[in-house]
Amino acid sequence: MTPAEPVPTAAAAQLRPSVAKLRTSLSLRTRVALLIALAVSLIVGLEAVIEIRVFERAVERDLLDTARFTALAVADDFELRRDPLDVGAIAATLHDFAITAPAIRTVSVVGVERADPEVLASTSSGERAEALSAARQAVATRQTVVADGPPGIQIIAVPAQRNGRLVAAAVVTMSFGSVAQLRTKGRRVTLWFTPAVILVLVLVIDWFTRRLIHRPIALIHSAMARAGTGDFTARAGIERPDEIGAVAAGLNDMLERLQHANEALQERVDDATAALRVRNQELTESYQRVFALREELGRAQQMAAVGQMAASVAHQVGTPLNLISGYVQMLQEDAAADPRTRRRLDIVQQQIGKVASVVRSMLDHARRPDTRWPVALGTLLAHVADVSRPKLDASKIALRVNVASELPTVEADSQELELALLNLVNNGLDAMPEGGTLTIAACPNGAGVRIEITDTGGGIPPELLPRVFDPWVTTKPAGHGTGLGLTITRDVIARHGGTISAASAPGRTTFTIDLPGPPSGTDEEANGENPDR
Repeated sequence: MTPAEPVPTAAAAQLRPSVAKLRTSLSLRTRVALLIALAVSLIVGLEAVIEIRVFERAVERDLLDTARFTALAVADDFELRRDPLDVGAIAATLHDFAITAPAIRTVSVVGVERADPEVLASTSSGERAEALSAARQAVATRQTVVADGPPGIQIIAVPAQRNGRLVAAAVVTMSFGSVAQLRTKGRRVTLWFTPAVILVLVLVIDWFTRRLIHRPIALIHSAMARAGTGDFTARAGIERPDEIGAVAAGLNDMLERLQHANEALQERVDDATAALRVRNQELTESYQRVFALREELGRAQQMAAVGQMAASVAHQVGTPLNLISGYVQMLQEDAAADPRTRRRLDIVQQQIGKVASVVRSMLDHARRPDTRWPVALGTLLAHVADVSRPKLDASKIALRVNVASELPTVEADSQELELALLNLVNNGLDAMPEGGTLTIAACPNGAGVRIEITDTGGGIPPELLPRVFDPWVTTKPAGHGTGLGLTITRDVIARHGGTISAASAPGRTTFTIDLPGPPSGTDEEANGENPDR
Protein backbone atom coordinates (compact mmCIF):
# COMPACT_ATOMS: atom_id res chain seq x y z
CA MET A 1 0.00 0.00 0.00
CA THR A 2 1.39 3.40 -0.98
CA PRO A 3 1.37 6.42 1.38
CA ALA A 4 -1.36 7.97 -0.78
CA GLU A 5 -3.75 5.20 0.31
CA PRO A 6 -4.48 5.75 4.02
CA VAL A 7 -5.71 2.75 5.94
CA PRO A 8 -8.86 3.36 8.04
CA THR A 9 -8.44 3.19 11.78
CA ALA A 10 -10.50 0.00 12.18
CA ALA A 11 -8.64 -1.71 9.33
CA ALA A 12 -5.30 -0.67 10.77
CA ALA A 13 -6.35 -2.07 14.14
CA GLN A 14 -7.17 -5.37 12.44
CA LEU A 15 -3.89 -5.45 10.49
CA ARG A 16 -1.60 -4.79 13.43
CA PRO A 17 -2.17 -8.13 15.20
CA SER A 18 -1.41 -10.02 11.94
CA VAL A 19 1.83 -8.11 11.44
CA ALA A 20 2.78 -8.69 15.06
CA LYS A 21 2.11 -12.39 14.66
CA LEU A 22 4.34 -12.57 11.59
CA ARG A 23 7.11 -10.70 13.34
CA THR A 24 7.00 -12.97 16.38
CA SER A 25 6.80 -16.25 14.43
CA LEU A 26 10.42 -16.95 15.46
CA SER A 27 11.23 -17.07 19.13
CA LEU A 28 13.79 -14.74 20.67
CA ARG A 29 16.10 -17.66 21.34
CA THR A 30 15.98 -18.72 17.66
CA ARG A 31 16.55 -15.20 16.41
CA VAL A 32 19.49 -14.69 18.77
CA ALA A 33 21.00 -18.00 17.63
CA LEU A 34 20.57 -17.03 13.97
CA LEU A 35 22.07 -13.63 14.60
CA ILE A 36 25.06 -15.17 16.40
CA ALA A 37 25.53 -17.72 13.60
CA LEU A 38 25.41 -14.98 10.97
CA ALA A 39 27.86 -12.80 12.89
CA VAL A 40 30.25 -15.68 13.51
CA SER A 41 29.99 -16.75 9.86
CA LEU A 42 30.86 -13.28 8.67
CA ILE A 43 33.72 -12.87 11.14
CA VAL A 44 35.24 -16.31 10.62
CA GLY A 45 34.77 -16.21 6.86
CA LEU A 46 36.25 -12.73 6.56
CA GLU A 47 39.13 -13.65 8.85
CA ALA A 48 39.82 -16.84 6.87
CA VAL A 49 39.80 -14.96 3.57
CA ILE A 50 42.12 -12.29 4.93
CA GLU A 51 44.49 -14.82 6.49
CA ILE A 52 44.60 -16.93 3.31
CA ARG A 53 45.26 -13.83 1.25
CA VAL A 54 47.99 -12.63 3.59
CA PHE A 55 49.56 -16.08 3.62
CA GLU A 56 49.41 -16.22 -0.18
CA ARG A 57 51.13 -12.87 -0.43
CA ALA A 58 53.81 -14.00 2.01
CA VAL A 59 54.40 -17.21 0.08
CA GLU A 60 54.49 -15.32 -3.23
CA ARG A 61 56.93 -12.86 -1.76
CA ASP A 62 59.12 -15.69 -0.43
CA LEU A 63 59.04 -17.41 -3.81
CA LEU A 64 59.98 -14.20 -5.62
CA ASP A 65 62.80 -13.58 -3.15
CA THR A 66 64.01 -17.15 -3.65
CA ALA A 67 63.92 -16.70 -7.43
CA ARG A 68 65.66 -13.35 -7.20
CA PHE A 69 68.41 -14.68 -4.90
CA THR A 70 68.85 -17.70 -7.16
CA ALA A 71 69.17 -15.46 -10.22
CA LEU A 72 71.69 -13.25 -8.44
CA ALA A 73 73.69 -16.30 -7.36
CA VAL A 74 73.68 -17.62 -10.94
CA ALA A 75 74.75 -14.20 -12.25
CA ASP A 76 77.58 -14.00 -9.71
CA ASP A 77 78.72 -17.53 -10.57
CA PHE A 78 78.71 -16.62 -14.27
CA GLU A 79 80.74 -13.48 -13.67
CA LEU A 80 83.34 -15.34 -11.59
CA ARG A 81 84.06 -18.05 -14.16
CA ARG A 82 87.23 -17.84 -16.21
CA ASP A 83 87.49 -18.01 -19.93
CA PRO A 84 86.92 -20.04 -21.80
CA LEU A 85 83.41 -20.78 -20.46
CA ASP A 86 82.65 -24.39 -19.74
CA VAL A 87 78.99 -24.73 -20.73
CA GLY A 88 78.70 -28.18 -19.17
CA ALA A 89 79.97 -26.94 -15.82
CA ILE A 90 77.58 -24.01 -15.95
CA ALA A 91 74.68 -26.37 -16.68
CA ALA A 92 75.63 -28.60 -13.75
CA THR A 93 75.75 -25.55 -11.48
CA LEU A 94 72.36 -24.47 -12.75
CA HIS A 95 70.96 -27.90 -11.89
CA ASP A 96 72.33 -27.51 -8.36
CA PHE A 97 70.57 -24.17 -8.01
CA ALA A 98 67.33 -25.56 -9.46
CA ILE A 99 67.05 -28.37 -6.95
CA THR A 100 67.38 -25.99 -3.98
CA ALA A 101 63.76 -24.86 -4.38
CA PRO A 102 60.96 -27.14 -5.67
CA ALA A 103 59.08 -24.17 -7.10
CA ILE A 104 61.92 -23.31 -9.54
CA ARG A 105 60.97 -24.57 -12.97
CA THR A 106 64.08 -23.57 -14.96
CA VAL A 107 67.37 -21.78 -14.45
CA SER A 108 69.13 -20.40 -17.55
CA VAL A 109 71.97 -18.18 -18.64
CA VAL A 110 70.97 -16.18 -21.72
CA GLY A 111 73.58 -14.40 -23.82
CA VAL A 112 72.58 -11.06 -25.34
CA GLU A 113 75.69 -10.03 -27.25
CA ARG A 114 74.06 -10.88 -30.54
CA ALA A 115 70.90 -9.44 -31.94
CA ASP A 116 68.92 -12.49 -30.95
CA PRO A 117 69.38 -13.72 -27.38
CA GLU A 118 70.72 -17.25 -27.13
CA VAL A 119 70.61 -19.70 -24.29
CA LEU A 120 74.14 -20.41 -23.14
CA ALA A 121 73.14 -22.98 -20.48
CA SER A 122 69.79 -24.12 -19.01
CA THR A 123 68.17 -26.75 -16.90
CA SER A 124 65.55 -27.10 -19.62
CA SER A 125 65.83 -28.20 -23.14
CA GLY A 126 64.17 -25.03 -24.35
CA GLU A 127 63.46 -21.62 -22.96
CA ARG A 128 60.32 -19.60 -23.31
CA ALA A 129 60.21 -16.47 -25.40
CA GLU A 130 59.08 -14.53 -22.33
CA ALA A 131 62.33 -15.54 -20.57
CA LEU A 132 64.47 -14.38 -23.52
CA SER A 133 62.58 -11.08 -23.61
CA ALA A 134 63.08 -10.59 -19.86
CA ALA A 135 66.85 -11.28 -20.24
CA ARG A 136 67.22 -8.70 -23.02
CA GLN A 137 65.22 -6.15 -20.93
CA ALA A 138 67.37 -6.78 -17.82
CA VAL A 139 70.59 -6.19 -19.79
CA ALA A 140 69.15 -3.13 -21.42
CA THR A 141 68.00 -1.58 -18.14
CA ARG A 142 70.94 -2.97 -16.09
CA GLN A 143 68.32 -3.91 -13.41
CA THR A 144 66.55 -6.99 -12.16
CA VAL A 145 63.39 -7.60 -14.18
CA VAL A 146 60.32 -9.50 -12.98
CA ALA A 147 58.03 -10.51 -15.84
CA ASP A 148 54.81 -12.49 -16.08
CA GLY A 149 54.84 -15.72 -17.96
CA PRO A 150 52.00 -18.14 -18.56
CA PRO A 151 49.35 -18.37 -15.78
CA GLY A 152 51.07 -19.31 -12.50
CA ILE A 153 54.61 -18.53 -13.83
CA GLN A 154 56.91 -15.64 -12.86
CA ILE A 155 60.20 -14.85 -14.65
CA ILE A 156 63.11 -13.08 -12.89
CA ALA A 157 66.09 -11.88 -14.96
CA VAL A 158 69.32 -10.47 -13.47
CA PRO A 159 72.03 -8.91 -15.75
CA ALA A 160 75.48 -10.53 -15.62
CA GLN A 161 78.83 -8.86 -16.55
CA ARG A 162 81.90 -10.34 -17.95
CA ASN A 163 85.13 -8.43 -18.36
CA GLY A 164 83.26 -5.24 -17.54
CA ARG A 165 80.58 -5.78 -20.17
CA LEU A 166 76.94 -6.92 -19.84
CA VAL A 167 76.97 -9.96 -22.00
CA ALA A 168 74.32 -12.20 -20.44
CA ALA A 169 71.47 -12.47 -17.96
CA ALA A 170 70.61 -15.09 -15.38
CA VAL A 171 66.95 -16.10 -15.82
CA VAL A 172 64.92 -18.04 -13.24
CA THR A 173 61.40 -19.27 -14.04
CA MET A 174 59.39 -19.72 -10.86
CA SER A 175 56.11 -21.68 -10.61
CA PHE A 176 53.33 -20.31 -8.33
CA GLY A 177 51.20 -23.48 -8.52
CA SER A 178 51.92 -24.15 -4.87
CA VAL A 179 50.23 -20.86 -4.07
CA ALA A 180 47.10 -21.94 -5.92
CA GLN A 181 47.16 -25.27 -4.12
CA LEU A 182 47.59 -23.46 -0.85
CA ARG A 183 44.59 -21.24 -1.69
CA THR A 184 42.43 -24.25 -2.53
CA LYS A 185 43.41 -26.10 0.64
CA GLY A 186 42.78 -22.97 2.70
CA ARG A 187 39.32 -22.59 1.26
CA ARG A 188 38.54 -26.24 1.93
CA VAL A 189 39.75 -25.96 5.49
CA THR A 190 37.69 -22.80 5.92
CA LEU A 191 34.55 -24.47 4.55
CA TRP A 192 34.96 -27.39 6.95
CA PHE A 193 36.24 -25.47 9.92
CA THR A 194 33.84 -22.51 9.83
CA PRO A 195 30.57 -24.52 10.36
CA ALA A 196 32.14 -26.40 13.24
CA VAL A 197 33.28 -23.16 14.85
CA ILE A 198 29.88 -21.60 14.26
CA LEU A 199 28.10 -24.61 15.77
CA VAL A 200 30.33 -24.65 18.85
CA LEU A 201 30.07 -20.89 19.39
CA VAL A 202 26.30 -20.89 18.89
CA LEU A 203 25.86 -23.75 21.36
CA VAL A 204 28.09 -22.08 23.95
CA ILE A 205 26.46 -18.66 23.54
CA ASP A 206 22.99 -20.25 23.50
CA TRP A 207 23.76 -22.02 26.77
CA PHE A 208 24.79 -18.73 28.37
CA THR A 209 21.91 -16.73 26.87
CA ARG A 210 19.43 -19.39 27.99
CA ARG A 211 20.57 -19.00 31.56
CA LEU A 212 21.10 -15.25 31.45
CA ILE A 213 18.26 -14.10 29.17
CA HIS A 214 15.81 -16.72 27.93
CA ARG A 215 15.02 -18.35 31.26
CA PRO A 216 14.26 -15.05 33.10
CA ILE A 217 12.23 -13.87 30.12
CA ALA A 218 10.31 -17.18 30.11
CA LEU A 219 9.44 -16.63 33.78
CA ILE A 220 8.25 -13.10 33.00
CA HIS A 221 6.23 -14.39 30.03
CA SER A 222 4.63 -17.11 32.17
CA ALA A 223 3.62 -14.56 34.80
CA MET A 224 2.15 -12.30 32.11
CA ALA A 225 0.22 -15.22 30.60
CA ARG A 226 -1.27 -16.10 33.99
CA ALA A 227 -2.16 -12.45 34.58
CA GLY A 228 -3.78 -12.37 31.13
CA THR A 229 -6.16 -15.12 32.25
CA GLY A 230 -7.15 -13.06 35.30
CA ASP A 231 -4.77 -14.61 37.86
CA PHE A 232 -3.24 -11.46 39.35
CA THR A 233 -1.51 -13.50 42.06
CA ALA A 234 1.09 -14.57 39.48
CA ARG A 235 4.63 -13.34 40.10
CA ALA A 236 7.78 -13.48 37.97
CA GLY A 237 10.87 -15.03 39.58
CA ILE A 238 13.80 -12.63 40.08
CA GLU A 239 17.03 -14.59 39.59
CA ARG A 240 19.57 -11.78 39.33
CA PRO A 241 19.59 -8.05 40.17
CA ASP A 242 20.26 -7.01 36.57
CA GLU A 243 18.12 -5.23 33.97
CA ILE A 244 15.90 -8.28 33.43
CA GLY A 245 15.55 -8.60 37.21
CA ALA A 246 14.46 -4.94 37.32
CA VAL A 247 11.84 -5.66 34.63
CA ALA A 248 10.58 -8.68 36.61
CA ALA A 249 10.42 -6.59 39.80
CA GLY A 250 8.47 -3.88 37.97
CA LEU A 251 6.09 -6.49 36.58
CA ASN A 252 5.57 -7.95 40.06
CA ASP A 253 4.82 -4.48 41.46
CA MET A 254 2.34 -3.83 38.67
CA LEU A 255 0.66 -7.21 39.22
CA GLU A 256 0.42 -6.52 42.94
CA ARG A 257 -1.25 -3.18 42.28
CA LEU A 258 -3.57 -4.83 39.77
CA GLN A 259 -4.42 -7.50 42.33
CA HIS A 260 -5.31 -4.87 44.94
CA ALA A 261 -7.25 -2.87 42.34
CA ASN A 262 -9.06 -6.01 41.20
CA GLU A 263 -9.95 -6.94 44.78
CA ALA A 264 -11.19 -3.40 45.43
CA LEU A 265 -13.14 -3.46 42.17
CA GLN A 266 -14.62 -6.84 43.05
CA GLU A 267 -15.71 -5.47 46.41
CA ARG A 268 -17.30 -2.49 44.69
CA VAL A 269 -18.98 -4.81 42.20
CA ASP A 270 -20.28 -6.98 45.04
CA ASP A 271 -21.58 -3.89 46.86
CA ALA A 272 -23.16 -2.58 43.65
CA THR A 273 -24.64 -6.01 42.97
CA ALA A 274 -26.10 -6.15 46.46
CA ALA A 275 -27.47 -2.62 46.10
CA LEU A 276 -28.87 -3.53 42.67
CA ARG A 277 -30.43 -6.65 44.12
CA VAL A 278 -32.07 -4.54 46.85
CA ARG A 279 -33.16 -2.02 44.25
CA ASN A 280 -34.59 -4.78 42.06
CA GLN A 281 -36.46 -6.11 45.08
CA GLU A 282 -37.80 -2.64 45.73
CA LEU A 283 -38.81 -2.29 42.08
CA THR A 284 -40.49 -5.68 42.21
CA GLU A 285 -42.41 -4.65 45.28
CA SER A 286 -43.24 -1.32 43.61
CA TYR A 287 -44.53 -3.13 40.52
CA GLN A 288 -46.58 -5.40 42.74
CA ARG A 289 -48.03 -2.36 44.50
CA VAL A 290 -48.77 -0.79 41.11
CA PHE A 291 -50.57 -3.91 39.95
CA ALA A 292 -52.48 -4.14 43.22
CA LEU A 293 -53.46 -0.46 43.05
CA ARG A 294 -54.50 -0.80 39.42
CA GLU A 295 -56.66 -3.79 40.26
CA GLU A 296 -58.11 -1.96 43.23
CA LEU A 297 -58.68 1.11 41.09
CA GLY A 298 -60.46 -1.02 38.49
CA ARG A 299 -62.62 -2.65 41.13
CA ALA A 300 -63.35 0.76 42.65
CA GLN A 301 -64.46 2.05 39.26
CA GLN A 302 -66.64 -0.99 38.74
CA MET A 303 -68.14 -0.69 42.22
CA ALA A 304 -68.59 3.03 41.72
CA ALA A 305 -70.40 2.38 38.46
CA VAL A 306 -72.58 -0.23 40.15
CA GLY A 307 -73.14 2.07 43.14
CA GLN A 308 -74.07 5.01 40.97
CA MET A 309 -76.37 2.85 38.94
CA ALA A 310 -77.93 1.44 42.13
CA ALA A 311 -78.33 4.94 43.60
CA SER A 312 -79.87 6.17 40.38
CA VAL A 313 -82.26 3.21 40.26
CA ALA A 314 -83.09 3.61 43.96
CA HIS A 315 -83.74 7.32 43.45
CA GLN A 316 -85.89 6.73 40.39
CA VAL A 317 -87.83 3.93 42.09
CA GLY A 318 -88.14 5.64 45.50
CA THR A 319 -90.13 8.64 44.29
CA PRO A 320 -92.94 6.61 42.60
CA LEU A 321 -93.04 4.31 45.63
CA ASN A 322 -93.61 7.27 47.93
CA LEU A 323 -96.46 8.48 45.73
CA ILE A 324 -97.95 4.99 45.56
CA SER A 325 -97.70 4.65 49.36
CA GLY A 326 -99.53 8.00 49.80
CA TYR A 327 -102.34 7.00 47.51
CA VAL A 328 -102.65 3.65 49.27
CA GLN A 329 -103.01 5.43 52.62
CA MET A 330 -105.75 7.63 51.15
CA LEU A 331 -107.53 4.54 49.82
CA GLN A 332 -107.24 2.93 53.23
CA GLU A 333 -109.04 5.88 54.81
CA ASP A 334 -111.73 5.82 52.13
CA ALA A 335 -112.21 2.04 52.43
CA ALA A 336 -112.39 1.88 56.24
CA ALA A 337 -115.92 0.44 56.10
CA ASP A 338 -115.06 -2.39 53.74
CA PRO A 339 -112.98 -5.01 55.56
CA ARG A 340 -112.01 -6.91 52.45
CA THR A 341 -110.76 -3.81 50.62
CA ARG A 342 -109.00 -2.71 53.79
CA ARG A 343 -107.17 -6.01 54.04
CA ARG A 344 -106.05 -5.87 50.44
CA LEU A 345 -104.76 -2.31 50.83
CA ASP A 346 -102.83 -3.38 53.95
CA ILE A 347 -101.12 -6.10 51.89
CA VAL A 348 -100.19 -3.56 49.19
CA GLN A 349 -98.84 -1.19 51.86
CA GLN A 350 -96.72 -3.97 53.36
CA GLN A 351 -95.22 -4.85 49.96
CA ILE A 352 -94.50 -1.19 49.26
CA GLY A 353 -92.68 -1.04 52.61
CA LYS A 354 -90.59 -4.03 51.67
CA VAL A 355 -89.66 -2.46 48.30
CA ALA A 356 -88.78 0.81 50.08
CA SER A 357 -86.60 -1.14 52.53
CA VAL A 358 -84.73 -2.74 49.61
CA VAL A 359 -84.25 0.69 47.99
CA ARG A 360 -82.86 2.16 51.26
CA SER A 361 -80.54 -0.83 51.58
CA MET A 362 -79.23 -0.20 48.04
CA LEU A 363 -78.59 3.47 48.92
CA ASP A 364 -76.79 2.47 52.10
CA HIS A 365 -74.52 0.05 50.19
CA ALA A 366 -73.78 2.66 47.54
CA ARG A 367 -72.37 5.00 50.21
CA ARG A 368 -68.76 4.29 51.37
CA PRO A 369 -68.10 4.30 55.11
CA ASP A 370 -66.36 7.38 56.42
CA THR A 371 -62.92 6.08 57.62
CA ARG A 372 -60.61 9.10 57.67
CA TRP A 373 -57.54 9.96 59.74
CA PRO A 374 -54.77 12.60 59.62
CA VAL A 375 -52.58 12.07 56.55
CA ALA A 376 -49.23 13.76 55.64
CA LEU A 377 -49.70 14.66 51.99
CA GLY A 378 -45.95 14.90 51.34
CA THR A 379 -45.51 11.20 52.10
CA LEU A 380 -48.66 10.32 50.16
CA LEU A 381 -47.58 12.27 47.07
CA ALA A 382 -44.08 10.75 47.23
CA HIS A 383 -45.64 7.29 47.27
CA VAL A 384 -47.86 8.21 44.30
CA ALA A 385 -44.73 9.40 42.40
CA ASP A 386 -42.80 6.20 43.21
CA VAL A 387 -45.67 4.00 42.11
CA SER A 388 -46.19 5.96 38.87
CA ARG A 389 -42.52 6.48 37.85
CA PRO A 390 -41.84 3.04 36.22
CA LYS A 391 -44.85 3.30 33.94
CA LEU A 392 -44.06 6.95 33.11
CA ASP A 393 -40.42 6.13 32.34
CA ALA A 394 -41.50 3.29 30.05
CA SER A 395 -43.75 5.77 28.19
CA LYS A 396 -40.91 8.36 27.91
CA ILE A 397 -42.71 10.77 30.24
CA ALA A 398 -40.62 12.89 32.59
CA LEU A 399 -42.00 13.16 36.12
CA ARG A 400 -41.45 16.33 38.10
CA VAL A 401 -42.44 16.55 41.76
CA ASN A 402 -42.60 19.98 43.38
CA VAL A 403 -43.94 19.47 46.89
CA ALA A 404 -43.45 22.08 49.61
CA SER A 405 -41.42 20.89 52.57
CA GLU A 406 -44.05 21.94 55.11
CA LEU A 407 -47.61 20.89 54.30
CA PRO A 408 -50.47 20.75 56.78
CA THR A 409 -51.99 17.35 57.37
CA VAL A 410 -55.49 16.59 56.10
CA GLU A 411 -58.26 14.31 57.35
CA ALA A 412 -58.50 11.67 54.60
CA ASP A 413 -58.87 8.05 53.68
CA SER A 414 -55.31 7.70 52.36
CA GLN A 415 -56.09 4.69 50.17
CA GLU A 416 -59.12 6.35 48.59
CA LEU A 417 -57.27 9.66 48.11
CA GLU A 418 -54.25 7.84 46.61
CA LEU A 419 -56.51 6.06 44.12
CA ALA A 420 -58.09 9.37 43.16
CA LEU A 421 -54.64 10.95 42.54
CA LEU A 422 -53.50 7.90 40.57
CA ASN A 423 -56.64 8.33 38.48
CA LEU A 424 -55.45 11.82 37.49
CA VAL A 425 -51.90 10.53 36.81
CA ASN A 426 -53.29 7.78 34.56
CA ASN A 427 -55.38 10.35 32.69
CA GLY A 428 -52.20 12.40 32.09
CA LEU A 429 -50.31 9.28 30.93
CA ASP A 430 -53.09 8.45 28.44
CA ALA A 431 -53.02 12.05 27.20
CA MET A 432 -49.29 11.82 26.25
CA PRO A 433 -48.85 8.72 24.02
CA GLU A 434 -45.71 10.26 22.43
CA GLY A 435 -44.13 11.25 25.74
CA GLY A 436 -44.04 14.54 27.58
CA THR A 437 -43.84 15.90 31.11
CA LEU A 438 -46.11 15.25 34.10
CA THR A 439 -45.85 17.59 37.06
CA ILE A 440 -47.16 16.91 40.58
CA ALA A 441 -47.10 20.06 42.74
CA ALA A 442 -48.42 20.76 46.24
CA CYS A 443 -48.32 23.85 48.45
CA PRO A 444 -50.19 25.24 51.43
CA ASN A 445 -53.40 27.05 50.56
CA GLY A 446 -54.55 28.93 53.64
CA ALA A 447 -55.31 26.31 56.28
CA GLY A 448 -55.59 23.61 53.61
CA VAL A 449 -53.51 22.21 50.76
CA ARG A 450 -53.59 22.78 47.00
CA ILE A 451 -52.51 19.92 44.71
CA GLU A 452 -51.94 20.48 40.98
CA ILE A 453 -51.37 17.69 38.45
CA THR A 454 -50.33 19.03 35.05
CA ASP A 455 -49.61 17.16 31.79
CA THR A 456 -48.34 18.36 28.41
CA GLY A 457 -50.80 16.34 26.34
CA GLY A 458 -53.19 17.51 23.64
CA GLY A 459 -55.66 19.05 26.09
CA ILE A 460 -59.42 18.70 26.59
CA PRO A 461 -61.76 19.99 23.88
CA PRO A 462 -63.47 23.22 25.05
CA GLU A 463 -66.92 21.74 24.50
CA LEU A 464 -66.19 18.84 26.88
CA LEU A 465 -64.37 20.82 29.57
CA PRO A 466 -67.55 21.91 31.48
CA ARG A 467 -68.83 18.30 31.55
CA VAL A 468 -65.52 16.54 32.13
CA PHE A 469 -66.55 15.40 35.65
CA ASP A 470 -69.95 14.08 34.52
CA PRO A 471 -70.44 10.29 34.38
CA TRP A 472 -69.76 8.54 31.08
CA VAL A 473 -68.01 11.63 29.60
CA THR A 474 -64.55 10.78 28.18
CA THR A 475 -62.11 11.99 25.50
CA LYS A 476 -60.62 8.50 25.03
CA PRO A 477 -61.48 6.24 22.07
CA ALA A 478 -64.16 3.62 22.47
CA GLY A 479 -62.97 0.71 24.57
CA HIS A 480 -60.23 2.74 26.32
CA GLY A 481 -62.22 4.29 29.18
CA THR A 482 -65.48 4.12 31.09
CA GLY A 483 -65.94 7.85 31.60
CA LEU A 484 -66.23 7.32 35.36
CA GLY A 485 -62.62 8.04 36.47
CA LEU A 486 -62.98 11.81 36.89
CA THR A 487 -66.45 11.34 38.33
CA ILE A 488 -65.09 9.02 41.01
CA THR A 489 -62.20 11.42 41.67
CA ARG A 490 -64.64 14.32 42.07
CA ASP A 491 -66.81 12.29 44.45
CA VAL A 492 -63.74 11.24 46.51
CA ILE A 493 -62.52 14.86 46.77
CA ALA A 494 -66.05 15.99 47.64
CA ARG A 495 -66.34 13.37 50.42
CA HIS A 496 -63.09 14.80 51.83
CA GLY A 497 -64.61 18.27 51.87
CA GLY A 498 -62.51 19.52 48.96
CA THR A 499 -63.01 20.72 45.42
CA ILE A 500 -61.49 19.81 42.06
CA SER A 501 -61.38 21.84 38.88
CA ALA A 502 -59.86 21.45 35.43
CA ALA A 503 -58.18 24.00 33.16
CA SER A 504 -57.00 23.02 29.70
CA ALA A 505 -55.35 24.50 26.64
CA PRO A 506 -53.53 22.85 23.71
CA GLY A 507 -50.35 21.33 25.16
CA ARG A 508 -51.27 21.78 28.84
CA THR A 509 -54.00 20.44 31.14
CA THR A 510 -54.07 21.09 34.88
CA PHE A 511 -56.32 19.53 37.53
CA THR A 512 -56.40 21.57 40.73
CA ILE A 513 -57.48 19.99 44.03
CA ASP A 514 -58.12 22.05 47.17
CA LEU A 515 -58.39 20.05 50.40
CA PRO A 516 -59.29 21.54 53.78
CA GLY A 517 -56.89 21.34 56.68
CA PRO A 518 -57.47 19.06 59.67
CA PRO A 519 -59.90 19.98 62.44
CA SER A 520 -58.38 21.82 65.37
CA GLY A 521 -56.17 19.65 67.65
CA THR A 522 -55.39 16.85 65.19
CA ASP A 523 -52.10 18.13 63.73
CA GLU A 524 -50.11 16.68 66.59
CA GLU A 525 -51.61 13.23 66.04
CA ALA A 526 -50.78 13.02 62.32
CA ASN A 527 -48.14 10.53 61.40
CA GLY A 528 -48.72 10.48 57.66
CA GLU A 529 -49.27 6.72 57.42
CA ASN A 530 -52.30 4.52 56.99
CA PRO A 531 -52.63 2.42 60.17
CA ASP A 532 -54.07 -0.41 58.09
CA ARG A 533 -50.89 -0.70 56.01
